[in-house]
Amino acid sequence: MKITLHLVLETPGTRALEFLQSATENDSPPPHFLLSSSQDTEVSANSVRSWKIENGRFDFEILNQQEISANEVFLFMDHESDLADQIEATLLTLNTNDQLMMGRLLLFVDANILINPSDQFQEWLDGASHFADVMLFVNRSNENASAIQSCQDRYASMRYPMETFILNRKNAPWARILDPSPRRLSHVFDDPELLEPEDLPENDRFLRRLPIGDRERTIPIPFD
Repeated sequence: MKITLHLVLETPGTRALEFLQSATENDSPPPHFLLSSSQDTEVSANSVRSWKIENGRFDFEILNQQEISANEVFLFMDHESDLADQIEATLLTLNTNDQLMMGRLLLFVDANILINPSDQFQEWLDGASHFADVMLFVNRSNENASAIQSCQDRYASMRYPMETFILNRKNAPWARILDPSPRRLSHVFDDPELLEPEDLPENDRFLRRLPIGDRERTIPIPFD
């Protein structure tokens, strides 16, 4: 049985784990949630585990089990670590484990941070949006509503195929949000046999390396 691997990337303050636990509370079997060892959470649940990166790929305990008792796994990426490195670790994890198939990259954004974003944050958001299928805004208010609209307009004008949603506690269209159909601009998770050379992971604008090994274009880390 194939297990869908969703990636979750969030800005501070979004409570993405709470949203996803609530959205999947009636799923049977329940999904697994994987957090980095550095990510603090007060949520106590049997389905929450931790991950680490070893030998360039994600390592988590449930992969070592003969059979994963879940149809979906949500891996929470670390926003305080290099995003491109984590994308490459995901590719290696998928390529070396035939139980897993790529789902979606869910990008949770605290709308308050959009009111007066730093240049580094905007660069980080552009990099994250390049790989994201869905951008989910939380903590909407009258004060940040126009900032949300500006953010949506930015990526619509740049023809990013990702979907955007404003989340609240009720009536979120989770079936659509978690539909594994890709809506991301990047093709790095697609079948390489179907890609043009410029769309291969090694040629992705944020993964491509210079001959000396450094990234040609880096994604900053704007969070303390």
